[in-house]
Amino acid sequence: MKKYIQNKKILLITYSLVLFSFYSCITGKTYSAKIAKFQPSFWGEIKENIVKEVTDTTVVFINGKVTDYNRPAGEGVELIFTKKENNKKFKTVTDSIGNFEIEVVKGSYELQLIPYIYGRTPTLTFENLNFKSGEKRELIIYTESNYETIAKDTIFENKKAYKKYTER
Repeated sequence: MKKYIQNKKILLITYSLVLFSFYSCITGKTYSAKIAKFQPSFWGEIKENIVKEVTDTTVVFINGKVTDYNRPAGEGVELIFTKKENNKKFKTVTDSIGNFEIEVVKGSYELQLIPYIYGRTPTLTFENLNFKSGEKRELIIYTESNYETIAKDTIFENKKAYKKYTER
């Protein structure tokens, strides 16, 4: 008898929760708002990838410039050369006029540019850069950065969350 009563209690509680959930769904009101989101963008191309001379050494000397299409990109663009064979990373940062220098070992690389102006994102990636021992290379990279604000419609499930967002 005791087990029968416990089963009835569980059934009654479950039934109550289902009815309450159904009632909440029917009478629940949603609140909509537009949320503005800052979205930076960063793109570009390698304009020049020239071998200036070849020396008798096992490393590759790379120097160059990162520039906007109409002005130097300036200080704070991180360049990360990642070797494809073993994922070893070689890093450098541009100086105040966009120039950089780095030494890497021969191999195939992926180059990633990260502008500090937006934090760590967005990034720009160039694939399949091949360097041979002893090369002195010059890379001229043109970039362009921009940002835009995007508005999205958002639905809040309850009034408290809606009020918290609109009071910011």
